[in-house]
Amino acid sequence: MEELESLKKSLFKNAMKGKWKEVVEKYAMDSRARDMKITKRGDTVLHVAVCDGQVGVVEELMRIISGEEKKGGEENNSKRVVRIANHKSATALHLAATLGNVKMCYDIASVDHSLVGIRNNEGETPLFLAALHGNKDAFLCLHSFCAHTEDRCRRSKDGQTILHCAIMGDFFDLGCVWE
Repeated sequence: MEELESLKKSLFKNAMKGKWKEVVEKYAMDSRARDMKITKRGDTVLHVAVCDGQVGVVEELMRIISGEEKKGGEENNSKRVVRIANHKSATALHLAATLGNVKMCYDIASVDHSLVGIRNNEGETPLFLAALHGNKDAFLCLHSFCAHTEDRCRRSKDGQTILHCAIMGDFFDLGCVWE
């Protein structure tokens, strides 16, 4: 137990100080770091890296968890890790979509395409959040992972569609893309 708390503190401290090389090394060496919630909000290393705009770090984290499966590790481990949600039920993909970071959206969604349709506490999917915030390129990236028949990618809890959000936010070019 003490060892886990020490790992958690080390990951948090290094991430907050921007010592991402150390974080990635621990993440690669200790598989427990992958699903460890390191903040009071329930964020994992992946959540924090996304929020900090660490594109290269996110890419490396995805490579680590995907590479583990290729080496004969736990099947579907990478999908389990990217599906971890914080206290608002937001995955790292929700955060990347909100920020509009196309590379991070692509890297995370590539691990598990169905993430595009996972809802947070507000009923919002990553695809919906990209549209809501006018992040056209992130929206297009995520849309490419979402089958056109999947309605779950398209509505918030209050019934608003992605098209509604695009129009209300004056993101008319997103509305044109959607059709």
